[in-house]
Amino acid sequence: MLSWNVWIGRGRLEEVVARLRGETGAPLVILTQEAYRSDATVPARPAGRAARRAAGSFPLRVRPRADIVEAAHALGLNLRYAPAMRNGAERSDRGNAILSDLPLSHAWAFELPLVLERRVPLAATLLLAGGPVHVVSAHLDPRGPPGAAWLGVAGRARQAAHLVAQLGGDLVILGADLNLGRGRRERAWRLLHEAQFTAGIPAETPGWRHTFHALRALPRLVLDYVLLRDRLERVASARVVRLDEHPLDRGATVFGSDHHPLLARIAFHPAGGTRS
Repeated sequence: MLSWNVWIGRGRLEEVVARLRGETGAPLVILTQEAYRSDATVPARPAGRAARRAAGSFPLRVRPRADIVEAAHALGLNLRYAPAMRNGAERSDRGNAILSDLPLSHAWAFELPLVLERRVPLAATLLLAGGPVHVVSAHLDPRGPPGAAWLGVAGRARQAAHLVAQLGGDLVILGADLNLGRGRRERAWRLLHEAQFTAGIPAETPGWRHTFHALRALPRLVLDYVLLRDRLERVASARVVRLDEHPLDRGATVFGSDHHPLLARIAFHPAGGTRS
């Protein structure tokens, strides 16, 4: 299970998937945030206002972006994608996506309470031999509107509460950019903990000091998580690791994104069995 904020399509998803396929033959499920799409299904013009470049300004720096639909075709993966917002006046949008070489069924998306921008988590069901597994990709707001709520702590708490309320099922795996600017002291984190989501099975606290790189050296924050809820104890073990491109974690990007990918290796008890 891979969860990754691919930074509006800049992350080199195909490279990371090729690496993982070379290391293991296990089925792969990928939960992405800020997935990028640009094709004829995106309306030619925005329905409302969109950002414009001022006359006489310097041209925007062009960075290559990987279209999530094209990437899924190239990798031979099943895809579900839920756009959340348009990329200004550009004929493209971004949102959450789920890709897998396993069949994806019963996919659904839902809006979170509006804080700064439209946020739309995406969920799907994997029908495994031991029973269904619900997988979810989500992205909370990094901040709030100008004023006292600018840090976004209260807004993320409202979004987390709504997210938890939508996630039924006994076995749920959540890959998310939680944007916890104040870390695990935030109420958003406590709400997930109270809803029985843990970082790994057995539960452990992530050991890395950051998952997010700013374009400059600071800030570096722990924003990204893979969390599990296993009410029926179907999971024998689940361990989450952070993938690095640079041996000493140097550079402004990791595999092209300003976020690290997180990989969860999940082992299940035999069908019908439980943890002893």
